[in-house]
Amino acid sequence: KKKNLEDGYNCALCQEGLEETAEHLLFNCSSAVCRWFSLDISWEENASIHQQIHIAKQEFAQPLFMEIFMIGAWCIWNERNDYVFNNKVPNFSSWKSSFKPEV
Repeated sequence: KKKNLEDGYNCALCQEGLEETAEHLLFNCSSAVCRWFSLDISWEENASIHQQIHIAKQEFAQPLFMEIFMIGAWCIWNERNDYVFNNKVPNFSSWKSSFKPEV
């Protein structure tokens, strides 16, 4: 059993004692919010996931929003897995360097 799996349901990225749901991990987690902010993407807190994506897409000033969103989410997920399974501490620089080649 990996050490970080013993933390139960706590978010691996922000480690603020919050339950790690997909919605939290990708939209509300303070670490994820920082990553999205760097891409000029922000999320409506009181909306469904579908509504959040729709609103963010309308507000995004660049083409290819869905592609950028999917790559960003994938890189957040991989960053989370690197921490949980490989004890690699999440940080913005490593996320950004994993994001850039994908775009």
